[in-house]
Amino acid sequence: MKKAFFFPIIIAASILFSTSGICSPGSDQQSRRSVVEEEIWALEEGYFTNLYKANYDGVLALVHSRFLGWPGAMSQPIDKEESARFMRQLISKPITCAIRIKRGGIRFSGEAALTQYTLHVSFTETGKTQSSRITHTWIKESGRWKLLGGMSYDK
Repeated sequence: MKKAFFFPIIIAASILFSTSGICSPGSDQQSRRSVVEEEIWALEEGYFTNLYKANYDGVLALVHSRFLGWPGAMSQPIDKEESARFMRQLISKPITCAIRIKRGGIRFSGEAALTQYTLHVSFTETGKTQSSRITHTWIKESGRWKLLGGMSYDK
C-alpha cells in the first residue's frame, strides 16, 4: 500500500520538476548566456556613447591591442592606432545625440562573440538621423571583453 501511495507522488514531482526547468541544466546555461549577451550589448552602447561624448580613452579601453576594423568611410581596414586618429577626426568634440541600437543578432563561440546590428544616431542640433550597419567581434582577454574587430556600412 505504501508503494502505491508514493508512486503517483514521485511521478507528479518528476513531471513538475522536468517542466518547470528547476532541475534542467539547460535553463541555468541559458540564464548565464543571457547575462553575457546583455553584457556585450551594454559594451556596444558604451562604445558609441563614449565615442559621441569624445571620450576617446573610454572607447579605446574597450578595444583590443590587435584590433582591425573597417569603418564605412575608409578605403581599407585600420588598426587600433589608426582607429584612434580616425575617431578624433570624425568626432573632434562632444556631440549631443541620441543613440539607439537595433539588435540584429549575437553569436558566441568559446571566448568570442559576434554582434550584428543597426546603429541609429539622432543628432539634436540638426534633427537628422544617421544609420549604420555594424558587425563587431569581441573576445575575452584576462576576464574582460575586448573589441577585436569590426566593420560598418552607412545606409
